[in-house]
Amino acid sequence: MSLIRRDLYDLFYDLDRAMERMRSMFNMPFAALEDGLVQSQDANLLPIDMTSDENNIVVRTSVPGFSEDDVHVDVQGNVLTITAESKSERQDQQANWHIREMRYGKFARSVLLPEAVKVDKADASLENGILTVKLPKQKPSPVSKIAVKARKLLSRGREDNS
Repeated sequence: MSLIRRDLYDLFYDLDRAMERMRSMFNMPFAALEDGLVQSQDANLLPIDMTSDENNIVVRTSVPGFSEDDVHVDVQGNVLTITAESKSERQDQQANWHIREMRYGKFARSVLLPEAVKVDKADASLENGILTVKLPKQKPSPVSKIAVKARKLLSRGREDNS
């Protein structure tokens, strides 16, 4: 292990540390930022796959054991948010737990979409524990030409004084 002496006048050191804090914040789900839950490795983060073709953006996530009533999909601006919540089964106080690994609670993931989408045409389906969200891309508006008209602001006339 080697020690590196920090130059007290290194302006980029503090900037680099601030940038690293920002990078770690943006790797967290937005819901966690809003709730003030700052965790380095969020166990309640839904894993996603995002693909696109010329017409659609498709997002898939694994939500085993959830029903369609437990899963919510929202789009606000260019941010897609998927949340799923499961309630813990009533704990039997008489039972002796040997292993309890099933997770309960709120799971969420927010991602920035790479392009604008038509939210009103979006489709979400849940099959065999896989949520698939299909978001049609917003077609860019065609290029329209606007005619440019020149105007004379001042008229210059020649006056002969002879």
